[in-house]
Amino acid sequence: MEFGKKIRTIREERGMTVKQLAELVECTPSFISQIEREMANPSINTLKKISVGLKVSLADLFEEESRSSDPGKKYIVRRNERKRFKSEIENTDIQLLTSSDIDSKTIEMHLLIVGPGGKSEKLYTNHSEEVGYVLKGSITILLGDNQFELKEGDSIYFPGNIPHGWENNSDTEAITLFSATPVLIGKGERLVSGNAHFIVDPLNKTCDF
Repeated sequence: MEFGKKIRTIREERGMTVKQLAELVECTPSFISQIEREMANPSINTLKKISVGLKVSLADLFEEESRSSDPGKKYIVRRNERKRFKSEIENTDIQLLTSSDIDSKTIEMHLLIVGPGGKSEKLYTNHSEEVGYVLKGSITILLGDNQFELKEGDSIYFPGNIPHGWENNSDTEAITLFSATPVLIGKGERLVSGNAHFIVDPLNKTCDF
């Protein structure tokens, strides 16, 4: 199910009108309608407000209508089944590598792919601890007033309450693994990304990871 249709389904289940949801999200009813009809790509910050208004997690907006009876779905995420958040503004592709079928999980792993010249729109904070590892290329991690260039094979740890972000100052793609606890996208702390517009679409078939 597309996330716009999922938003409409949850809204209707709660007996909420488009206007009521728009007031909670602080946007126009027409924009909510466009989102539900897959005619607009909301920012991740807008999706967060929608999830709060609907009293669900951000991950819930991207879950299938019903969970699979396959027990492996709770533990395994197939390469072509990853939830993907792509920011065209930041030239960044975030792919969720851990299943959202376990509500009680406290750790999450992401594949962070940053194109040449890509960078975070701002510095972010959260209540998680994060660990990153560079699989390919190089990336600069912004951490408070510091900048650290990480190359292939390098790793980093930092508490999420330190303002942080990233930059790819090279002319090649940077691919990194990041783990966070508590979770950022699932049933816990929400991922907030300013005004960066994210889309959810099939996995980039050119990615080797």
